[in-house]
Amino acid sequence: MIATSDGVLEQCRPPNISWGQYMEHCELVVNVPNLHSDEYSTDDEQLANEERRDNKRPERITWTNSVIKIRKKMEVHKGM
Repeated sequence: MIATSDGVLEQCRPPNISWGQYMEHCELVVNVPNLHSDEYSTDDEQLANEERRDNKRPERITWTNSVIKIRKKMEVHKGM
């Protein structure tokens, strides 16, 4: 489900496509699992400590152990 009154949607719409086409693409992205990122958030104290040590930790999460992990995607949708 897409909140079509969200101002961010209008700000992100490419100028070369209609609102209708844009909404079709947005619905496709929401409903086709192969288009979704394979990221997930988890707590990983060891990885968080490594990021802190190497100064790679974003400031907004410096003091948490939350990390984003990415799994390799096996299939990519090219029809969009």
